Amino acid sequence: MAIINAKATDKYGVIHTTNINAVRTGKMKAQYSLNATDFATKKAENGMLLVVDNFAKEVKLPTDHSTTGIYVLASEIKDYEGKGEASYAVDIDGFKPRMLALEVDDEYETNCVEWDDGTYATFALLVAAIGVAAVYGETNASGNVRIVATATAGATTELKAIEQVTLPNGELGIKFAVNAIG
Repeated sequence: MAIINAKATDKYGVIHTTNINAVRTGKMKAQYSLNATDFATKKAENGMLLVVDNFAKEVKLPTDHSTTGIYVLASEIKDYEGKGEASYAVDIDGFKPRMLALEVDDEYETNCVEWDDGTYATFALLVAAIGVAAVYGETNASGNVRIVATATAGATTELKAIEQVTLPNGELGIKFAVNAIG
């Protein structure tokens, strides 16, 4: 079985913070560096669920669905070299990521999602499932939101897919509500 990503392979994740309390309350971290090991060959993308380590003052990839200290990456993009949001990601030598704390009932939209093709063969089938059954999002070692049909026991962060959306840059994504946060 293969992992399918919602975003194009030549694009980065996009996020739209529709209703995240951290935007209003200031519960965010914006001065922490990316972990040198986790991001040696990978960029951090908007919409990723990542770990904020307050002691090391750095941002790391989660180890699995039971990781605590999860924030969502939502760096501001005013104009990135004249390109759209999907052309922007944070790398180890660049700007520091803006990490927003999540709370139960927060909502946001992103295309930074992945799923197993054995669960949903296409994005269209994933969207169809959202309309008839509960579809969940969890943390995983890639940083992308992992879409699952059944919530995993012991998952500290659980998102519920609400609907398909069109993101500000015109790409398709999923709107999530936070059910649990660890």
